[in-house]
Amino acid sequence: MYAADFYDQRHFFMKTWKQHIESTYQQAKTRNWNRLYWLIDLHDTVITGKYNRFNEGATMFPFAKETLDWLHEHPMHQTILWTSSHDDAVADLLKRFDLKFNFLHTNPECPSTDLCNFDRKLYFNFILDDKALFDPHSDWEEIYKTLLTTELK
Repeated sequence: MYAADFYDQRHFFMKTWKQHIESTYQQAKTRNWNRLYWLIDLHDTVITGKYNRFNEGATMFPFAKETLDWLHEHPMHQTILWTSSHDDAVADLLKRFDLKFNFLHTNPECPSTDLCNFDRKLYFNFILDDKALFDPHSDWEEIYKTLLTTELK
């Protein structure tokens, strides 16, 4: 099976983003969470990967900027940039595309506990990464529209 065919088949075994967000909002209410964490990759997720150090020629995927801005403006949502880029390239890309994230490669708000060790694995509620079956061509729009129309009840 080719990757494009696999993306087309995702709906048979995965929740939609709308279902995932609504389910997580319900968990947040039930468990009295005051924050939700979004772990977000950069290349082939927020911007097109051009595979040069500073990603010259990269463009942003439709609805990525609107969604990231919406998340950043809502204090319940915390975004964590998760990328393999070098720090100088990250700084350049954030400035060039006017991107804002709450954290870079870490979630300091969720330290290890007796139950869980977050020293090696970050705590997050959502992961947006092309390696985790995120399809930037369609998923940004679904997430954005869901966030605009779904309230934490």
